[in-house]
Amino acid sequence: MVKTIPLFCILTFVVLLTYADGNVASLPCGGKIFVEDSVVIDIPSLHGDECVWDIQTQDDRILAFTLINERFEDVQDYLTVHDGVGKDSPSLQIGNQMKYEASNKDLPPAMYTTSSVATLRSRGTRASVLQLKIQKAALCPFNLGPNTACGRIVDEISCYCMNFALLNWDYQMIFCYQNGMKLVSLESYDEEQAILSAWDVVQWSSLSDVKQEGNWVWETTGAPLIPGYQNWNIGEPNSASGEEDCMAFPSASQRGWYDDSCNDAHSGTCVLHP
Repeated sequence: MVKTIPLFCILTFVVLLTYADGNVASLPCGGKIFVEDSVVIDIPSLHGDECVWDIQTQDDRILAFTLINERFEDVQDYLTVHDGVGKDSPSLQIGNQMKYEASNKDLPPAMYTTSSVATLRSRGTRASVLQLKIQKAALCPFNLGPNTACGRIVDEISCYCMNFALLNWDYQMIFCYQNGMKLVSLESYDEEQAILSAWDVVQWSSLSDVKQEGNWVWETTGAPLIPGYQNWNIGEPNSASGEEDCMAFPSASQRGWYDDSCNDAHSGTCVLHP
């Protein structure tokens, strides 16, 4: 759940004074914020002083910044986000962010750091409070090598990479692990449709009953299929050819999941969540 945290609750160096006429004045501000998951902070109107915050998240993750009801282009004279901590850290720009061929165009414009730290600076004056959403995000490469493609296709913080190479289930799992990711475990209809919208091919998931017949488990997360999301085709799973212990989900033009021999070859989507 995203929490909205007023500045006076999270920054020890910021004091807001409210006068009888309703105006708000801010004393010298700044501080440190550690982002466990996601926060929304209120950046108040300033009166000449510059506020500087050092933002940090988990070491092997990056930071994603999005504005609520505003555009970065419209507030760049008032607010800047810098890639790293220090006076010489480069300013992030929406126009310089990586453009993925496979990406969800409906996602809000976001700015990403290249490491786990950033500097946030605000200065000047503004008529209203500015709301900034800061999230821990997974670093997303452009691809994982030949015959692959990556993108932020479900949300602005996760990374999905398609391996178009046709591999059996075990090797597709290994490919994802070797790249620091996991073969996808589908959590919702929307996630499944987003993947198929980006890459409309038959592909492996991590769902299998190889350990116990009929007991389907998402192997990369250890979660049982029931009571979670499922989308089996009519009559599936059926083990029609005997040993069909791995689930493949078909292209958008086909219907529903089916069990298949783990030795068959399909493409696969790797995923990395923050």
